[in-house]
Amino acid sequence: MATLDEHPSGDGQAAAEAASPAADTQDPSGWGAKIHSVRFRVVAAMLGMMLAGVVTAGMVTFAVQFQESDARIDQTLLDRANAVVKLVQTKKKTSGDYANRTYISALHEAAEDIEPRNNEVMAGIVDGRVAWTVEGNGDAHLLDNSMFADAAQLRNPAGASFGELNSNGRPLRTVVLPMRGVPGTFFLVGRDAGDQREHNTSSVRTYALVALGMLLAAAVIGSVVAGRLLDPLRRMRETSRAVGPEDLTQRVEVRKGEDDVTLLAKTFNTMLERLDEGAQQQQQFLDDAGHELRTPLTILRGHLELVTVDDPDDVIATRDVLLDEVDRMQRLVDDLLLLANSGDPGFIRREPVRIPELLDQVMEKVHVLADRHWQIDERADYVVEADPQRLTQALVQLAANAVKYTGESSTIALGSRIERPTADDSTPLPTQDTLVLWVRDDGIGIAAQDQQRIFERFGRAHTGRGMQGSGLGLAIVSAIAQAHGGVATVESEYGHGATFLIRIPLQSTSVRV
Repeated sequence: MATLDEHPSGDGQAAAEAASPAADTQDPSGWGAKIHSVRFRVVAAMLGMMLAGVVTAGMVTFAVQFQESDARIDQTLLDRANAVVKLVQTKKKTSGDYANRTYISALHEAAEDIEPRNNEVMAGIVDGRVAWTVEGNGDAHLLDNSMFADAAQLRNPAGASFGELNSNGRPLRTVVLPMRGVPGTFFLVGRDAGDQREHNTSSVRTYALVALGMLLAAAVIGSVVAGRLLDPLRRMRETSRAVGPEDLTQRVEVRKGEDDVTLLAKTFNTMLERLDEGAQQQQQFLDDAGHELRTPLTILRGHLELVTVDDPDDVIATRDVLLDEVDRMQRLVDDLLLLANSGDPGFIRREPVRIPELLDQVMEKVHVLADRHWQIDERADYVVEADPQRLTQALVQLAANAVKYTGESSTIALGSRIERPTADDSTPLPTQDTLVLWVRDDGIGIAAQDQQRIFERFGRAHTGRGMQGSGLGLAIVSAIAQAHGGVATVESEYGHGATFLIRIPLQSTSVRV
């Protein structure tokens, strides 16, 4: 039987679920988190590669150094042994005393005359045993009796042989020369290599300490550099945590640079800007829909509440009013959706457009809107890359507006021209040439203080114009111009007509007809 503790209440479960995301977004802390951080991994990988390189280079270098050190000692011993043998051979030929002596005896006397150095020893080997030794240091024997058997094993009748003996824990490098013409007689020269080995070992220790210090310095410097390079990632994480449905204004602070992390931070900011723009468009759509649909819905409800069901005439009149309001609501919703989608990449579809033909087609459509004096002021003989349907929609909208605020004898004109980078009204323009499309009328005009507001959603002029319609027409025109990379403006004085202009920068593929 289950208890209440096993099944938490809905409020408790909701609280737990609400707390869970907050826990997930907390900053990780502790050594575990630091070890798994990108910064730690980058520095660890760098140090690992440096350590491998330092160890490999050290092992190869010191292996060669130890070999070369032994080779130098061996060569020195060989030269010294050859010098003694040559001395004996010379004296046996020139001195009567030496001529009557055996080689082993002559070697012994020559070795005593030469006096080996403190770290050297000389010995004679006859028939596999050590016959005599001459120590350079009388207080310390490098070649004692316990080593004679090992020393005798080093002889090689074919030529000089090199070896190493253990002299009381110290290495004794040796060379053994066979005496030519005297079988079984060998001459040994040895040197204590301990000092040289200790010198080499000291170099290894020094190298290790320097390498360790270098690795520690590299770790500190690498950690600082990695921290600076990865700082945009940290700021991205903090910004991501701060961003919420109600606040999309946060941005990552980006330093100057073109490295991958900086470019990622810039891309992240661009993504946030797109999200913010989309959220603003969505909120704008909801606000506009809620604001503008409230009045028609109120009208519908009022007429439905007041209709007399038993009166056919009243029912028919109410039906006509309701259908008219439904049509107005449909147009309003269509306009709102059009504005909401104006920022999408597929809002316009560029294709080659012949401007003279575009004006003729628009004129064919708008001259039936009302009895006005319709004319085309000027034609730009150019083929441009643009969306002909959207441009037609914008020009028709401007012509329809002109019809609303002009009389039967008024003139409404369309036109186009190519404008150089400086406009007559000092409007900022791009560096390339600009296509200008306009709709001109001689109606009541627009006051200067209203000329900016009328292009906003539901913006209306305070005087004269703007009292009819949904207030979205000029906003749609402005959105179409902006989608082409241009701008929509108006030139007007109150009481002297108005000229609405659409300026679109020419693409590189635009050509004159």
